[in-house]
Amino acid sequence: MQRLAQLASRESHLSLAAKTDAGVSENPVKLAIQPDRSILSHDAWKRIAKSLRISDRELEIIQGIFDDRKEMAIADELKISMHTVHTHLERLYRKLGVSSRVALVLYILSEYLSLLPPTL
Repeated sequence: MQRLAQLASRESHLSLAAKTDAGVSENPVKLAIQPDRSILSHDAWKRIAKSLRISDRELEIIQGIFDDRKEMAIADELKISMHTVHTHLERLYRKLGVSSRVALVLYILSEYLSLLPPTL
């Protein structure tokens, strides 16, 4: 995630490439890098939270994960204990059926892409 933020500082948008039978093609989906919060906009985060039935606090924890913060840093930012952050993460893993930070990030990005309107 830190590498992604470094790349974002050089470009305001990243585009996704899709592998097809004809080779690699540019996907029209653009991910704008937000300076204050990861790669998704505030509205995108809210749509994801609503779709997955994630509470505001769980969403804050997920955003901390997207920002590549450790549990201690997330706890400091949210003014809660590290144990509480850990408990939220454990419950999120169970709720979403994932078992790691990487799987959580991929699951959230997959959900985000599934919420985008179809394009031709």
